[in-house]
Amino acid sequence: MRQIYSPDVRCANELVVDELARRMRLDPLAFRRKFLRDKRAVAALDKVAEIGDWGRDMPEGTAQGIAIHKEYKGATACLVEIDCRPETVDRKIRDAVTGPRVTKVVFAVDAGLVINPMGLEAQMLGGVMDGIGLALTSSCHLEEGHFLEASWDNYFYTRQWNVPPEITVEIMPSDSKQPGGAGEAGVASSFAAIACAYARATGRMPTEFPINHADPVTFEVKSFVPSVPQSPTDGLDHTR
Repeated sequence: MRQIYSPDVRCANELVVDELARRMRLDPLAFRRKFLRDKRAVAALDKVAEIGDWGRDMPEGTAQGIAIHKEYKGATACLVEIDCRPETVDRKIRDAVTGPRVTKVVFAVDAGLVINPMGLEAQMLGGVMDGIGLALTSSCHLEEGHFLEASWDNYFYTRQWNVPPEITVEIMPSDSKQPGGAGEAGVASSFAAIACAYARATGRMPTEFPINHADPVTFEVKSFVPSVPQSPTDGLDHTR
């Protein structure tokens, strides 16, 4: 689990921001720009809106979502597009959890003085994969003291079939003279943007994450009985 606190809080915040915008009959981007005071966050927000063509017409069951996050002496913004149509949600892939698919991500990061741009881009790509998993598929089910997920084969972190076909990472110019942290900066705003896009595509604000957590598990739960003999407890030598 990466960046334990910030993604949950930011996701809740941005869902509420979208709801406030809806009730005030304002576009989610316009609402954020109206009240956001951090210039670096505004610049990142404007950049993803520009590159991602915010507000474009999209088919029913699909939508855009947008979010910002400020942390680690920097700021990020993320725009995503999600496909929640039945033909996507119900697509069948062997041994897979599919569901809604994020089809496009535009991510902007102001991390202050950047020493290694390629490394920063790679970190943001990994953070986006974390955000997709947190929003859509990655969870553990605790039942009678046991986690049903036994290993990576049935813990459904973002897999290839859920990776967006289109991802852009934009490193923002910064007037900061010092580096800001970037190791986990890609997670929170991507998670939040996906949640907001899902709410707009389905008309339902999600209240539990990942969104499929309450569904019946789709994998065969492994036995909780050890497959090898228990270790001896009598203190004798059992090696021969």
